[in-house]
Amino acid sequence: MSKLRKRIIVAIDPSDNTDHVMISASEQAEALNADVTVLSVIEVPTLASEGELNLAQIENEEKRIYDYHKKLIDKYFSGSTMLVESKILHGNIANKICEFAKDFNASLVIIGTRRLSKLKAKLLGSVSEKVVKNCSCSVMIVRK
Repeated sequence: MSKLRKRIIVAIDPSDNTDHVMISASEQAEALNADVTVLSVIEVPTLASEGELNLAQIENEEKRIYDYHKKLIDKYFSGSTMLVESKILHGNIANKICEFAKDFNASLVIIGTRRLSKLKAKLLGSVSEKVVKNCSCSVMIVRK
């Protein structure tokens, strides 16, 4: 009977912390011999009707993110024997990360964090905090 490979989700956005997150992801993937999905979520308001959404703008954002994922995968997983893929979802960022982790049967989610002011963190909550609270698997937060 073959062992199921571990799966890691690397949730990123184009921030200045992405390199740190990708370094940690490549180290963890190597150590665990895990497949990797580089995931980004385009936040789309849940109450927006199709007429309010600018589909061309969303398509442009998807292309930009896909190209960014490709650049990161080439940089951090070049020559790797692991399966490394890119995924872009739409909706509430924290919810989509957790739903995908569950559906993907992930062993680990790796996510970066930004330093929010205390007021912003209290009012908005951080995506990484929501992922930690709601994900069904382990979560690694990478700080700069």
